[in-house]
Amino acid sequence: MGLGNPEGKFFKTYHNVGFICAEKLAAELGTSFKKKGNQLLAQADGLYILKPLMYMNLSGQAVQAVLRKHRITPDKMIVFADDIYIDKGNIRVSFGGSSGGHNGLGSINEIVGTKQYTKIRVGVKPSKAPHSITNYVLSKVDKDDNIAIEKAVKAALMLVNGEPLEKVQCAFNTANTISGGL
Repeated sequence: MGLGNPEGKFFKTYHNVGFICAEKLAAELGTSFKKKGNQLLAQADGLYILKPLMYMNLSGQAVQAVLRKHRITPDKMIVFADDIYIDKGNIRVSFGGSSGGHNGLGSINEIVGTKQYTKIRVGVKPSKAPHSITNYVLSKVDKDDNIAIEKAVKAALMLVNGEPLEKVQCAFNTANTISGGL
């Protein structure tokens, strides 16, 4: 699942990095999205890729609907999300844990009723503190940021192909190196 907002003004912004990752994953698997109610859903080899067509803080509703309809347990779910606290170019793969203040992850935790699912957080941390975090996350993704998006998709493909979480974490999780930012 990719977290994002459905309006055009959010497309290709840092806050929609989850959508961008979901789109790249679908393309990598040779599938495309079709509108199903309040969501865009792509399917490939028993895999469902979801982009909710509702605001980020309501994402859990679409996730819950797909999980129920297709009888998927939350522990089999992978969620792509932007993370303002992770350096650009980096990702962090984890299972369980808090939302870290991310409204989309918080919505999933609350509505699905568990934190026990895989998160791939894509770093969007600026190199220096922005005047407005809101304006920053709603600014357009720089082409150099595709590195982290590509890493996120590779990590998801490794997990889907049965690689153990710990191996994927060792391959991709790195500590922040940028001082400053927020």
